[in-house]
Amino acid sequence: MSETTTQTSLPKFYSTTALIAFIYAGFTILFGIYKLFFYVDGTWFHGLTANGLSLVSTLVWMGILFVFKLFLNRILNYKKADSLINVYLVLSLIALYSVALVVFKSVQIYMALDGEQDINSVMAFASSSISSAILLILAGIGLIITTILLGIRIRTIDVVLKDIFPILGFSLILLGVFSALQIATIPGTEAVVFLLKALSAAVLGYILKEVSQMNYADLPVSREPEKKNVFSKVNAQPASQNVVERTEKINVLKKAKVVAPEPEVIPNLDINALEDKELVLSYFENLSKDELNRLEIVVAKKYTQKLNEDQIKNLVLQHIAEKKLYDHNRYAPK
Repeated sequence: MSETTTQTSLPKFYSTTALIAFIYAGFTILFGIYKLFFYVDGTWFHGLTANGLSLVSTLVWMGILFVFKLFLNRILNYKKADSLINVYLVLSLIALYSVALVVFKSVQIYMALDGEQDINSVMAFASSSISSAILLILAGIGLIITTILLGIRIRTIDVVLKDIFPILGFSLILLGVFSALQIATIPGTEAVVFLLKALSAAVLGYILKEVSQMNYADLPVSREPEKKNVFSKVNAQPASQNVVERTEKINVLKKAKVVAPEPEVIPNLDINALEDKELVLSYFENLSKDELNRLEIVVAKKYTQKLNEDQIKNLVLQHIAEKKLYDHNRYAPK
């Protein structure tokens, strides 16, 4: 990057996903109303409709979760939930395959019939698909456990929106608990599951929407508190001496009646003087494009003048060393 970037907001697809999450929440409530009040068990049409809507719902939710995973990794630099979301997506694919297989075979048999008099045989075939049923049950149990664990992880995020992430976390925990009760056929739990699904989607969409409206450069780099500058030994001059020199320059300019802005002092890091030189360089070289772009914004916004590529790189290295970004234990419990 040869000069400071003008990007100040997150990529557009995050706000688009937020809108989709709100729509999904409304769709989930409507689907719940249909299942609770209009669904007729044992009929081919209602079975096909419910399973078809379930397929669409699962696909959309998987897409929302995938974008949320990117959001946590790239924007909040929070990767503790990454593996859980990956497991959730894999289990959702297994459940999706199981339902899709039943729907496909049911439609295939129905289309081969001479009339509608044998529709019950179609439902009997679908319900007798033992392999699909076993996969669906196992995937469902895995999703319940993963949802609870994911909720536990997400509720501890305190980088931004500290009052909202706990709501999302607890809603996912409750969703997992009531999904388990639903499998155990406890009366009334199905309605609660639909409401919790809608709540989780709405809160997730709100998080993406709010963060999308924040300044990209103002988003936190890490959860660590500010640390003392580690470059005091590297800088050639102490801060007090810099202040004196600046004051003298201003007085000289006033006496000469010359109006000119004071040149900015761009600190220059001697990388060889750092004890953690190799760690800093390794962290810098393995940065993703999005994270490197964000760090360049963070360091460049402190100066009004245009910075060249070498200056920006040097400032990013200083920032990494100062904030100890290469120390991945910074997320460990205090």
